[in-house]
Amino acid sequence: MVAPVPGLLCPGPGIGRSTGLALRPIRPQRGPGRTALVSCLIGILWILGACGGAEEESSATDSVAHQGSVQQLIDDAGRSWDLDRPPERIVSLVPSATGILIALGMRDRLVARTDFDRDEALAGLPSVGGGLNPSLERLLGVRPELVIRFEGPSDRATPETLDNLGVVHLAVRPDTIGDIQRIIGLLAAAVGEPERGAELQRELAADLEAVRRSVQGLPPPRVAFLLGGDPPWVAASGTFLDELLTIAGGENVFGDEGPLYAPMSVEEIIRREPDFLLLTEGSRIPGSLDRLPVRRVPESVQSPGVEVGRSAASLARILHPEAFR
Repeated sequence: MVAPVPGLLCPGPGIGRSTGLALRPIRPQRGPGRTALVSCLIGILWILGACGGAEEESSATDSVAHQGSVQQLIDDAGRSWDLDRPPERIVSLVPSATGILIALGMRDRLVARTDFDRDEALAGLPSVGGGLNPSLERLLGVRPELVIRFEGPSDRATPETLDNLGVVHLAVRPDTIGDIQRIIGLLAAAVGEPERGAELQRELAADLEAVRRSVQGLPPPRVAFLLGGDPPWVAASGTFLDELLTIAGGENVFGDEGPLYAPMSVEEIIRREPDFLLLTEGSRIPGSLDRLPVRRVPESVQSPGVEVGRSAASLARILHPEAFR
C-alpha cells in the first residue's frame, strides 16, 4: 500500500458528499486471479490505457438503473453510485477511458490528466502523475467531482483515500470488446450523454462488423501478439486483442492460453510456429526470436477504447494486405 501523502489537507470546495452521489457495495469484486496477471502488464499497456463478441452492442442499461430522477451506476468493482446530476469536474486515470470521455464531448470537464495521456487536447491540463498510484495531493488539488480509475489490486491507496474523503470514483476494467462497449455506456450515463454513448456503441459495432466482412473467407494467418517483457508476454484468451485478431482474420496461436495475458518462453513461441509475430512500432524483439517474421502494428492498437474499430481495420490490413490493394 502507498504511504499517506505527507501534509495532505482536507478537500476544498467541490469535493465531498455534496456531489450528489452516494456509495454502497452491491456485489463482490472480481477474484484476485483475474486481476493479478493484468497488474503485471500495466506498465506495458498503460501508455494507451463477461467476455463479449465484436458484434455485441452493450446497452447502458447493463450498468445503469433509474430511480426517479436518480441514476444508479454500477462500476467494474461492483459498487453502486447514485447520481442526481452530471459531474462538472472529472479526472480520468485510465487513458482509454479518457478517450471515451473526449469522444462523448467531455473535454471541457476534464480538469487533469496522467503522464501517459498523449492527446494534444490535454496538454494544457495539470498531471496527477501515473494512472496507478497517482499523486493524491495533486489529484485532490483539482477538486474532482468524479474520478475514473482502473479496477485492479495494484493501487489500493487511491480508492481508499477517495472513499474516506467522499470523492466519487468509478472503476473500469476494459479487458474485452464487450467490456469496452459497457464502459462507453457507463461513462455516457455518468456524464449525462446516454444518446451519444449509444451512438458510439453502434458506430463501434458497425466498424468491427465491416472489418469482419472485409476478410471473410480468407485463410487466417497464425500469429502471436507480443507485448514485451523478458520473457515476452503474449495476448491470450479473454482479451480485446485476441478478439481483434479474430475479427481481422487472424488466428492467435496463444488463444488457448490465459485468461488475459501470459508470460511465454521463447522456446514455446517458436514451438507454436506462428506465421509471423505482431509487435508495436518501436518494441524490441527478443534476440532469439529474430529468426521469425515480424509485422509492426501501431501503438494505438493496444488501447482498449473507442479506437478499437480503427485498430481492427489496421490489423486486417497487416494480416491480409492482399485484400486491400
